[in-house]
Amino acid sequence: MRIFITGGAGFVGSHLAEAELAAGHNITVLDLSDEKIKHLLNHPRLKFIRGSILDEPLINKLIERADLVYHLAAIADPHLYCNNPLKVLEVDLEGSQLIMKLAHRHLKKLVFSSTSEIYGKNPKVPWKENDDRLLGATEKMRWSYSSIKSVCEHYLFAYAQKGLKMTICRFFNFYGPRLDFLGQGRVISCFLERFLTGKPVQIVKPGNQTRCFTFISDGIDGLRKAAHLPKAEGQVFNLGTNRETTMIQLAQLIKRLGGFKSKIVFIPAEKKYGKGYDDIPRRVPNIQKAKKILRWEPTTSLEDGLKQTIEYYRMFYQKNRHES
Repeated sequence: MRIFITGGAGFVGSHLAEAELAAGHNITVLDLSDEKIKHLLNHPRLKFIRGSILDEPLINKLIERADLVYHLAAIADPHLYCNNPLKVLEVDLEGSQLIMKLAHRHLKKLVFSSTSEIYGKNPKVPWKENDDRLLGATEKMRWSYSSIKSVCEHYLFAYAQKGLKMTICRFFNFYGPRLDFLGQGRVISCFLERFLTGKPVQIVKPGNQTRCFTFISDGIDGLRKAAHLPKAEGQVFNLGTNRETTMIQLAQLIKRLGGFKSKIVFIPAEKKYGKGYDDIPRRVPNIQKAKKILRWEPTTSLEDGLKQTIEYYRMFYQKNRHES
């Protein structure tokens, strides 16, 4: 099978490319950087193309040649969608609209990476795929990412009525090796940068907000099942663990597993993300649908996943420190 992955050199994309190569498929990756797939660049069945999802002639050609399209390319950094929302709107919305239009034009199956952000602040957890959404004010740029992904889902269901084969997967805090560059992006890579450098680890107040962290190998397994099972077409799936972890518990667990010495301190959200941030108290998936249709559920404990992640970033940090 010929598979096209937008954002295929990112965190999820690089692990997905590995898994699809291992399954014997031919992979074309589009991304702005090859940083996270350098180890795959010499593989005979992988082709890397440096480019933008806003380049319509290029995207048209790549989708036309593919049998299956994974659309992963997106800006998913809270700092960026709070402080540069126009860039997020351009890439995440306009780019996705182009991907959907061309997948429909060429009659290609499309697997779309959505997000747990879809549910917003709905206090009724765990969330089922058809639960209501509760978002904050539009002046809070923190909700731009959630809104964009929900609009894309509406587009996908509308295209499905016109014949597009599609599946939507909502990721719940995937983590693991190659997550982000140290100190950037999501919470685990931010915590690890502080731990590895001995700086105080900053937790956004109050610290009892929870997330459900899903190890990347489990997430990729669910994503691939959603992509390759015909009965998953036209469906949306939560992909995540239902183990709820507070930010305080996460920081303490990383500190213990890594043998780190940094102090843990608390900061206001505005100091971390700027004025446009509005937090989500709890984020927990109901995964009964994925269990029933995909025969999928995560199997990696948070402890085991964090050990692998800490080891990767410890080696990454030591290597970069020696090279500099």
